[in-house]
Amino acid sequence: MKDPAKRWILIGSFAFVMIALAVLLPLLFHRSEVKLSVSEPRTVVTPEPTTEEDAVTMRTPAPTPVPVVETPVPVYPPKAVNLLVDGVPLFALDSREVSEQLVRTYLEECAYENLDGSTVLRTASIDAVLSTVPADGSVEYAAFDVALNKLRKNRSLIPVRRTVECAELIIEAPEPQTQTTSLLPEGVRMYRRCGVGARTFVFTETLYKDGLAVSKTETMRMAVVLGIPRVTLVGAYRLPASANGSVPNPNEGERGPVSESLSFTAPIRGKLIGYFGLQTGEMRYGVDYAATPGTRVVAPESGTVVFLGERNGLGFVIEIRHEDGFLSRLCIDSDAAAANLVLDKHVTKGETIATLPETEDAKESVLHYELLIEGIPYNPLYYLP
Repeated sequence: MKDPAKRWILIGSFAFVMIALAVLLPLLFHRSEVKLSVSEPRTVVTPEPTTEEDAVTMRTPAPTPVPVVETPVPVYPPKAVNLLVDGVPLFALDSREVSEQLVRTYLEECAYENLDGSTVLRTASIDAVLSTVPADGSVEYAAFDVALNKLRKNRSLIPVRRTVECAELIIEAPEPQTQTTSLLPEGVRMYRRCGVGARTFVFTETLYKDGLAVSKTETMRMAVVLGIPRVTLVGAYRLPASANGSVPNPNEGERGPVSESLSFTAPIRGKLIGYFGLQTGEMRYGVDYAATPGTRVVAPESGTVVFLGERNGLGFVIEIRHEDGFLSRLCIDSDAAAANLVLDKHVTKGETIATLPETEDAKESVLHYELLIEGIPYNPLYYLP
C-alpha cells in the first residue's frame, strides 16, 4: 500500500482489535467458571483402596480437633503478697498486713492449746523463717479464714516450737499410824486425828513441736504443806475383875489432860444412875443423871454450841465446844427441851440451855453427859466437883 495514511489506519485498527480481545477473553472465561461451579456441582469419587493398610486408614475417621483453652491468669488484690516459709511460697494473701495478722493469730492459738489449767507460763515461737514478696501467680490465693483453717489442720505448714511450764499440785494420802489405848474398850477403833496428806508443787517444762509434745522435764519441787499422820486409836480397855463384870464404878477409866482455864460443873442437879465404862458388855462413854421433868440443864462450862439435833442412839444432842480441845455432849429425850438454843450461840458456865422433858409415866427423865478431849471420851467425874 503506497498511501502512507491508509497504512497507518490499518495498523491502528489491528492494534485496537488485539487489545479488545486481550481484555474481553479473560472476562468471558471467568464467568463460565462461576456458572459451572453454581449450576453443576462436582461429584467426588473415592478411590478404591489398593492395600489393607489403605483400607484401615480410609475407615478411620479423622480426629476431631481439640479446642485450646487458655488458663486465665489469677486476679489478686492490688497489694497481694506471697507468704514464704523458709523461702518456699505457701499461699498468696491480701496484703503484708494480713499475713502478719495471720501469723499472730496462728501463733496465739498454738501457745494456748493442750493446756490443763495448771499452766503458769506459756511461750511459743515460729520454728522457721517467714517472709513476704509481691504475689506473682505461682501459688493459690487464700482468704484469711481459709489460710488459718489450713494451718490449723496441718501444723507442719508453719512449724511452731513452744515450751510450756506447768505447776502440778500433788496431794499424797496421810501416813497411817495406830496407837493402842486403854481409854477405849477392846474391839473399838477411833480416829484420833484424820491427818493431812503432804502437798507438793511440781514444776515441769514440756516442749511441743507442731502441736505434739516431744519431751517433758521436771524443773523444781516445792513442798507447800507437810504431811500429818492419820492416828487411829485401838481400844484395849477391859472391865476390872473386881467389878464382877456388871456395873462400872465411879472411878472407871483414866483421867485425861487438864486445862488450867477450864473448871466444869455438873450439868444438872440430879441422881447419878449410870457410870462411865463397860456395863454388861456395852461401853458407856459418859454418865447418866435422873431428875424430875422440868429440871434445868445448864452449860458445864462456857463455850459455843456446835451441834444441835437428833443423833441415832443418843436422842436429841447438844454439843458445846470449850477451849483446849474440850467438848461437852449432852443427850436428852426431846428437842422441845432446848427450843431456845441455836447453833453458834455462845453460852456461859451455868447458863440454862434446856429442861428435862415430860415423860409418859410422869416419872424421872434422864440426861446423858459425855466429855471429850481431842475427840476421845473421858470419865466426866474426874473433872466435876
